[in-house]
Amino acid sequence: MSEARQDLRVVLAGMEKEGGLLRVKREVEPSIEIPSVMRGLSKLQKIPALLFENINGFPGVRGCGALFSDKPRTLKALGLPIPQVELNERVVKALDNPVLPRRVKEGVCKENIHLGQVDVGKMIFTTRGAAQSHHFYYQPIIFTRHPKTGKINVGQYRVSLQQPGRVTVNLRVTQHGGQQLQAAKEMGVALPVAICIGVPLSLYVAASSQQTYGYEETGFAGALMGEPLDMVKAETVDLDVPAYSEVVIEGEIRPPYELGSEGPWPEYLGYLGMNIHPPLMDITAVTYRNNPINVVFTPGSVPEAVPIASEAQLLRHLRALGGEFVIDAALTPGARRHHAVIKVRKSHLHHEGYQINVALEAFGFGSASALDTVTLVDDDVDIRDYREIDWAVATRCNPAHQVHLLPEARCHQNNPIAGVRELLGQPIVRGKMIIDATIPWHYRTAEVSPGITFFTRSSWPEVDLQDYLTEEDRKRLIYR
Repeated sequence: MSEARQDLRVVLAGMEKEGGLLRVKREVEPSIEIPSVMRGLSKLQKIPALLFENINGFPGVRGCGALFSDKPRTLKALGLPIPQVELNERVVKALDNPVLPRRVKEGVCKENIHLGQVDVGKMIFTTRGAAQSHHFYYQPIIFTRHPKTGKINVGQYRVSLQQPGRVTVNLRVTQHGGQQLQAAKEMGVALPVAICIGVPLSLYVAASSQQTYGYEETGFAGALMGEPLDMVKAETVDLDVPAYSEVVIEGEIRPPYELGSEGPWPEYLGYLGMNIHPPLMDITAVTYRNNPINVVFTPGSVPEAVPIASEAQLLRHLRALGGEFVIDAALTPGARRHHAVIKVRKSHLHHEGYQINVALEAFGFGSASALDTVTLVDDDVDIRDYREIDWAVATRCNPAHQVHLLPEARCHQNNPIAGVRELLGQPIVRGKMIIDATIPWHYRTAEVSPGITFFTRSSWPEVDLQDYLTEEDRKRLIYR
């Protein structure tokens, strides 16, 4: 089964067979035309993955965009269930039962090997991401090793070309990779880095998940696939890399830990990030497959289903406190990990107020302190139908009593209302907010007539619409 789950090319062939992949055969300029084409996809109701087969200036190199743009397609490729309840169960089971990777002797990622300070930008194309950006980027999966514990961290951090043979790796101090770099600095040693492009889909999911420090994401990726992740020894650094990677860029962040320059970059919230100065990595080797595929992400261009594990992780985090009082949890697609909607079930007078305890617990979820707003709703609200959330806030929340503003706390720098402070030399903080759109307990028993309260929802008998339509209308309206 290894190829079916781990080889990107087999995955893309499966997507194409199901009608979920489009091949772009005309010549494209990679740095800004590819991101622009991906942005154009956002106008479609159903967004396919793209395979660019003719990259100007890079014969034989291909590009893949919008790989995760359709959640059902992504889940099918991963072999995961589509219904959210079942998906949550599978993700939690995978988190609790990691499947450790296995080292193999050979990998297709080594079909071409170049040692030394390679000018990788001449081999594998880069993108600028947005018209206002003048740096050139990869959007890879990054492997690092803790210099003391040996623990492997896997994260998705952007990489920017600098001078030939050097790139920046965006390791922030609030992220686990950045903490490993800080440990290396304190010891005065180099941090080994492997920049991997075109890895198994489960590894993208694992890299974007919210894990405790020291948890090794490779085990989670293997558990999602139901088999060990095949890894092969890197050529020049003490790391193993995915054997089916399309491209691997090896290197070290060495003393005196020089900084480069990059930005602005289009962040996932749709805003341009600021100019920053990440650490410089010296390239020691580049390996890649024949006719390699560069997987391109352009944040804010199309929906991305990469963080599919996050909702299950948030639900598990909240149930550790609230048990079955917490019914479900979701992260909104617009604000993503900055806004959570939590469904709770009040069944007793003494449940009143407990929803606030649950909301406060939610702000402790994740390593980057990204969550800024929590909306609480009752168990009759569909938290993945944003019309229902809007309806609940408008009809069940009295802002004078049910909107709670919390003191400023650490926020993710990609939220510009807080990130702008970094530019001014200030802490990256903002106030947090709880919107309690649950019906207050004492209102639930205020009846307008026997068995009917002010909050009783209208209901109708269930009917089968097909009984009322002609065969022609059934095909036109139902089966389309």
